[in-house]
Amino acid sequence: MEDIDRQRTLAYFERLGRDRVRLYTAIDCERYLGDWQVRELADQWLDAKQAEEQPRPLWRRLLSERRGAAASRG
Repeated sequence: MEDIDRQRTLAYFERLGRDRVRLYTAIDCERYLGDWQVRELADQWLDAKQAEEQPRPLWRRLLSERRGAAASRG
């Protein structure tokens, strides 16, 4: 899948919303969304959306901030 196709597909997923993408992948992904590449992209997108919803523990937030500060310094 080319990068432009990937970006368009991700934008389409955003317009559809998480629930509808999950429904389409569960029912018949090839019929509603496209081939196996789109199915893999949909699975990755759904995983990312789920990860966004779950709050990160405090220690992970602090660790990521520390890494970001170290990367910007050097």
